[in-house]
Amino acid sequence: FIVGACAGLVQSIPIIAAANTAADRLEQLEQKLGQIVRQSDEIAPPASTGFRRIELRDVEFHYATGKADTVFKVGPFNFTLNSGDLVILTGGNGSGKSTFMKLLAGFYRPASGELLLDGEPVSDDASYERYRSLITAIFPDFHLFQRLYGLGEPDPAELNRMLTQFKLQDKTGLSHGEFRTVDLSSGQRRRLALVVAQLEQRPLLLLDEWAADQDPEFRRKFYFDFLPALHRAGVTVVAISHDDRYIDEMDVTMRRLRMDEGRFTELSSVETG
Repeated sequence: FIVGACAGLVQSIPIIAAANTAADRLEQLEQKLGQIVRQSDEIAPPASTGFRRIELRDVEFHYATGKADTVFKVGPFNFTLNSGDLVILTGGNGSGKSTFMKLLAGFYRPASGELLLDGEPVSDDASYERYRSLITAIFPDFHLFQRLYGLGEPDPAELNRMLTQFKLQDKTGLSHGEFRTVDLSSGQRRRLALVVAQLEQRPLLLLDEWAADQDPEFRRKFYFDFLPALHRAGVTVVAISHDDRYIDEMDVTMRRLRMDEGRFTELSSVETG
């Protein structure tokens, strides 16, 4: 009996040690993020507050797979995004939509071609940092922090309005820059991420299949209320979507792009409704 208990205790030691190490690293990250936030106003250059035009010129990107004959390539892209545009990108799975979005977000750097912000190349670390300061993005694998890093205490009335709009007022709330909980369903977490994106008030919002796991009520709100309201407010939005039926019924001026096998196969600017 003693041998069995001792063996179980010994076997659990590596698991406990790994858990302690992971907890220590999380605590160190929390402290580092807090320090960065406190120092940002003193050492960081002022963030960009707007832009006139973003361009991708002959941009290509490829994933290296280790086999020369199986490299997935997207592009070349020639794409211009003007301030205030609403762009909806559609296409089949694996067509390259998310890769294009990550190029536009500055997460991926082009293998060839160039990215320009108001006519100036975005090429080095400093220019990429300035470029990314314009953007809020919600990708399918987003992470939702419980604390609002880099944001002051928002207006309580405005925050309550947004939480009510997305039916989250009874699920969570904000106190001293921290949500009571982010332990929510996947659809609720995505809605809360959209609330945070609005609090950041950046001029360019990128949404990759935001409505994919929403129920019909919020799917309709997204296309018929939220996107038109952002467009009227002058926010530039690029959204990936599979909901052609909703897009066809939207009453807003937009650009619709379709992607197939890593390239745009259709470009149009339409006013639907």
